[in-house]
Amino acid sequence: MIRAFSRPKMSRPENSTASATASSYSVEVSSTAWKQLSHLPLENYQRIRNELDAVAARLANMGPHTLSLLKTVCLLTSLSLVVGEYVVLYDMEPERKLVTLREVARRLPHDK
Repeated sequence: MIRAFSRPKMSRPENSTASATASSYSVEVSSTAWKQLSHLPLENYQRIRNELDAVAARLANMGPHTLSLLKTVCLLTSLSLVVGEYVVLYDMEPERKLVTLREVARRLPHDK
């Protein structure tokens, strides 16, 4: 797993020196997702990065009951969000304060 999305720049775990606060979540990117991100235009990559940073910030502010429910959901399926024309699949681990980007895929076209 590769740690990423830590402001101000992305870094791999072996190069990371930034320490997170006790209540903040980190965002990691799987190797599969890194390959998928490498094919995206910079603007789309930045939008996905911003959305995952926002997810991590919201998780840090959730209570233990809500996190427990989300953890149960994650046992059954990956969480997802839509960013423009892409679907972003991610997992969360409250006990490790971690969000992991699993996959980025172009979503199917839909009628307007």
